[in-house]
Amino acid sequence: MATAPTAIDLSRVAAPAAIEALDYETLLTAATTRFGDQWELARAENPALPAYDVDNLETDPAVILLQAWSYLRLLDRQRVNDAVKAVLAPLATGTDLDNVVAGANILRADGESDAALRRRYLLTFDAPSAGSRDGYLLQAFTAWPLMHDASVIGPAVHGRRGDVDIVIAGPGGRLPTGEELALVRAAVNSTSVRPEAAAVVVLAATRATYVVDLTATIPRGPDPEVVRQEIITRVAAAAAERAVIGGEVPARFITGAAYGPSVIRVTQESPAADIAPEPYTIPICTSIHVRLETQ
Repeated sequence: MATAPTAIDLSRVAAPAAIEALDYETLLTAATTRFGDQWELARAENPALPAYDVDNLETDPAVILLQAWSYLRLLDRQRVNDAVKAVLAPLATGTDLDNVVAGANILRADGESDAALRRRYLLTFDAPSAGSRDGYLLQAFTAWPLMHDASVIGPAVHGRRGDVDIVIAGPGGRLPTGEELALVRAAVNSTSVRPEAAAVVVLAATRATYVVDLTATIPRGPDPEVVRQEIITRVAAAAAERAVIGGEVPARFITGAAYGPSVIRVTQESPAADIAPEPYTIPICTSIHVRLETQ
């Protein structure tokens, strides 16, 4: 995932209280209890009615009716949950998200993911003036919505007063093409975006590639191939998280990601040392090799 341009990580925002945790058994129990109470009230008015004592029989018509009713209530409540999610930017997806961002005059580009569209939408709240960091980022991502990551680097880093470097990386961390560089360059140098006294340069990020090579010790019993694929999935997700411009990849970060169910111990051969953060560089994992030993 690319560097979040906003102050918060939306994946850490708790779901609102309006979204209810659903459980069919809880609904069925409540319905059964309510039915029993109502039946007793009816018996108080009409003592000729028999006592209801077959609520544990799956074949009893009342039980079947309560099961059907509880399932319908579950669907109704899930529909309410979905309706709440549809209007919240952190939770909306697909066409629901399209409608949320339309309020900021943003349309989804062909092939643009929900995460990329949400990123562009959130940038609009932090980009009120020309020359701001998020103002440059908004224009860069609008010009090339499929861009993986972008970073705005100023004099505090490169030491050139009045200059701004915008470093970009393509999908998957690949190098941008000349056409893609030109698109972003034109967008950030617009007279409504760049202050007159500033010089803005758009550069391709430098790729720092590395290979993950590790050995995992697992117990006897679990399917080794299943465990190996699970390790690869976890490591790939961790590597993708750090595949941002200026990203740092501590060696222990990769080792820690490899641990999970059925993994006793991990020995990592590569990367053998931390990959230090560099402002113009994006760390890219090119392959993951996992060997297994059984204990």
